[in-house]
Amino acid sequence: MSTRYHLDDLGWYRFEQLVQAALKAELGIGVESWGERRDHGRDAYCNQSLRFPSKHIVQDGPFIFQVKFVENANASGARSEEAIYRAAEVECSRIRERQDADEWEEPSHYTLLTNAPLSASLRDKLQKKFQESFPSTNFHSLGGNDVCDILDEHPNLRRAFPELLSLRDLDELLSGVVDRENLERSKSAIEAAHDVLPVFVPTEAYSKAWSILHKHHFAVLEGPPEMGKSSIAWMVALTQITNGWQAIVCDSPEDIFRHPASSTPRIFIADDAFGRTEYDPTRGSKWETQLDRVFRRLDSKHWLVWTSRKHILERACRQMDLQGKASSFPNPAAILVNAGNLTVREKSLMLYRHAKAAALETEAKALVKEHAKTLIRDPHFTPERIRRLVKERLPSLARDFTTGVLTQERVYSEILDAIRNPTERMRKSFRMLDPAYKWLLISLLETGHLPKLEEVRSAYELRCPTDIQKPFQELVSDLSEAFIKVQQSQW
Repeated sequence: MSTRYHLDDLGWYRFEQLVQAALKAELGIGVESWGERRDHGRDAYCNQSLRFPSKHIVQDGPFIFQVKFVENANASGARSEEAIYRAAEVECSRIRERQDADEWEEPSHYTLLTNAPLSASLRDKLQKKFQESFPSTNFHSLGGNDVCDILDEHPNLRRAFPELLSLRDLDELLSGVVDRENLERSKSAIEAAHDVLPVFVPTEAYSKAWSILHKHHFAVLEGPPEMGKSSIAWMVALTQITNGWQAIVCDSPEDIFRHPASSTPRIFIADDAFGRTEYDPTRGSKWETQLDRVFRRLDSKHWLVWTSRKHILERACRQMDLQGKASSFPNPAAILVNAGNLTVREKSLMLYRHAKAAALETEAKALVKEHAKTLIRDPHFTPERIRRLVKERLPSLARDFTTGVLTQERVYSEILDAIRNPTERMRKSFRMLDPAYKWLLISLLETGHLPKLEEVRSAYELRCPTDIQKPFQELVSDLSEAFIKVQQSQW
């Protein structure tokens, strides 16, 4: 029987982090997070007194909390009891080794936490095993359902661990905490978030966006296409929906103005570039001219997340400054979040979550493991390209490799092609561009690798028919970050 949150989908690393955060929320900041390397058998530790295991009785420390994650522990036919008991036996042996090496302080309480279900008989067996080995230590065990109980008590964990929203039936969760009117008004945002939920990874940009929204009520997400700007916006919105907010999807500032000021908290989501269909380089100008009015509508109960580009924000600020309206507007750097700077750890988690969500066959999983480092280190890595590779290409590549149709070298080449070639969405966006933009991009290709801006200008003015030409610098600004990247020369 599965738990109400699908804890198995987290993987060992995120499950350990979740348990550590849940213990801090439940027992206080005195609980230290250890884990990962050289934890000496302690994933969380507290040397002080705690109200644990009963909230009504203070117990003396030290307390040790050990996390044991079992793959697919709640799957149909899973034999997780055997895995948990074997893990307990191994842990007891390791503790004895640490005692012999003077690396173990006998705790007053030792708690085993796992994603696996714990039956009454298994709890008794675990209790007996630990008490035989360490009679002076009080042993406690918390299974998957116990962890879910803690999560239900601390809904704020959804912000730090937005995966929780995908680990439980979303409709069931929303219907239990959100009134019908808010659900109806937030319908578009919820639908947009559905595809993101199973694969979302909370990045540093995601955390920074939250901090900025709490301080300024306005965050601008910038960065190259397909790097997760919109995903961050949808997950922030969905989290706020579970907190009783309305989430309003905006195509223009008028969508904000048509909602009169009220006590109902609202988060507005505006995607000025790609939107939900194609790239429109002029979309940002609608917001640029109205940014002062928009900002005056924001407060602690009314937020705006805008996926845009840095130069549009800066241009709007210069315009406000000329009009004497910029005094209350924050410095652009204070509200900008670059979603394009992904760490190796974040990329690894993205690859893992996409592979997990795709329910790959054994052969495809093997390809993910074999080529993981190549994918993660490739400069063309984007979450969208990983999604496309895992969902659309890996199953057929694994099948063809297993049957001998493809060699190992050919599989490697196909994987590189999948991660480095533009997605269909980018192709459609190019086809929808105004001809002047296309001619600029063609001119860029014609001038070779890393050309100077003036070289591209000359090529553009030479090739683009004069009757459709647009100002060169305007085109460069509009395509910046979406199709091109302008770097300052170091010479």
